[in-house]
Amino acid sequence: MTMFSDILLVCNGKAGQGTLEVLLKDAVPPLLDICTNLIIHKTKEKGDAERICKETGNQYELVVIMGGDGTIHEAINGLAGLERRPLVGILPGGTCNDFARSLHIPMNIGQAVRLITERPFGKDIDIVKADERYFSNFWGTGLVAETSDNIDVGSKSVLGKLSYYISAFQSIQESPILNVKITTDNEVIEEEVVMLLAANGRSIGSNPLPTCIDMEDGLMDIYVVKKSGFPLLKEFLVIKSTGNISEQYDDIIHIQAREAHIELGQNEKLDMDGELYEGSRQSLQVLNKHLRFVVGMSE
Repeated sequence: MTMFSDILLVCNGKAGQGTLEVLLKDAVPPLLDICTNLIIHKTKEKGDAERICKETGNQYELVVIMGGDGTIHEAINGLAGLERRPLVGILPGGTCNDFARSLHIPMNIGQAVRLITERPFGKDIDIVKADERYFSNFWGTGLVAETSDNIDVGSKSVLGKLSYYISAFQSIQESPILNVKITTDNEVIEEEVVMLLAANGRSIGSNPLPTCIDMEDGLMDIYVVKKSGFPLLKEFLVIKSTGNISEQYDDIIHIQAREAHIELGQNEKLDMDGELYEGSRQSLQVLNKHLRFVVGMSE
């Protein structure tokens, strides 16, 4: 059993009160067993997780984030800019928990806590800087951002990850064409697209991404999706299972890059780890093995 002097537990205070109490009941006693001091910070409003991690994250050996992808996105934006960065543990408590899935963390809270408390196995994972923000899992515009924007908050709480699939099919019918220019060290791509995705993690909306994605190689996997419709979705499922693009399709371009400058024809919705932003230009830079996470073992 690894012992820590101080642990910070950041939890999403917007989780249902009953849900949060159950999660804390499962998480707190085991964490107390492995540290001298456990500080619990329950977020009250948007930005709280980022602020507390930025202000105090360097004071802890271990920071544990309890919540969904939005809470994790905030916390990583607080931690990634620190000179002294702690070990990070994740206790999934959201709808899709995509980044936790990418790290092979169990969705069961008790099993996830045991990863941290029994024999924590840490890995240094890439984080991508997007101008002054950071993302751990993905950056996207077009169809992926429209899907996030179309999700009804009420249906998300009731239907869970099913709401992502419903929104995706709705967005396909309405997805606009975007003019994009992607500049990397090796090439320049100019296309009319329905979706542009830069992936670091391996899951979106609980749906696995291509198996070839490596979260420690210093590269992001960029997918340029040229046209929409059900054939495209079928092709993307082939990519996710094999890591390769079928030769008979040219709807999707796959490149890898350490840095990429994205130019859009106009302001568009930008999705980072499920959180929506807006802009027409974005510079993406991979920070190789930038944050150390407690991870599960892949099958």
